[in-house]
Amino acid sequence: YHPEATICLRNKVSMPYLLAYRETFAMLIDKGESTGAKQNYGELEENIESNAIYAQRHKETLFVNRTLQSFWLGYTQRCHHYAKKLLEMQLLGRHNKLVILFYAALNAFRGVKNTNGNGSQFAKVRNLYKDAINALRTAKELSPWNFSNKVFLLEAEMYSFERKGPDARSSYAAAITSSRSSRYVHEQGLACELAGLHYKKLGEEQTALDFFQQAKECYVRWGSQMKVDSVSQQMERIVSESLTTTK
Repeated sequence: YHPEATICLRNKVSMPYLLAYRETFAMLIDKGESTGAKQNYGELEENIESNAIYAQRHKETLFVNRTLQSFWLGYTQRCHHYAKKLLEMQLLGRHNKLVILFYAALNAFRGVKNTNGNGSQFAKVRNLYKDAINALRTAKELSPWNFSNKVFLLEAEMYSFERKGPDARSSYAAAITSSRSSRYVHEQGLACELAGLHYKKLGEEQTALDFFQQAKECYVRWGSQMKVDSVSQQMERIVSESLTTTK
């Protein structure tokens, strides 16, 4: 609706920003299979690129959305690529920087968990975690509603990474509760999903399945069929592996 409205109003400046977010929404819903843009807006994007100030803002918006898309789709290296470009920008907006630090740090933990040999570039996960957790703890003091859950989830991932089970357990629980209280259903789902992966790693399959089920319910409310399908596949793998080991 909004891109079409900007055409009617001849608002060429807003169009590229709206399209960037529209693409992200489409990817989160169903990877754009039935929700992708039906019209080519390339000419309008070219108008933005001719203005240096708008071009910089458009580039930031585009990279933010590419980072978010890559993270939620599970493209670890692509997420790292765009997040790195954003964090190198001198004029990166404060809010965008906090969001990107959060997802970049979570993505780094995902990277070092890879078993296919692609995690080596994420060896500096601790440094990225330190930058992210310090920035988010400061933001939490100013706005607990927006940032408490993010701090808890990053702490949970670090505790899990360091094999500190009891601390990870309490931090995942705090992240889930805080996300629910703030009504961030997507981050509640993410906290449940990461908790599920933590318990799967510990060999606690039933607990992992319980958290994955909670994650699915959150993603259904969020409207992301893509994430619902992704979590369902993880649950199916756990059940399949469990059946194989009991034979």
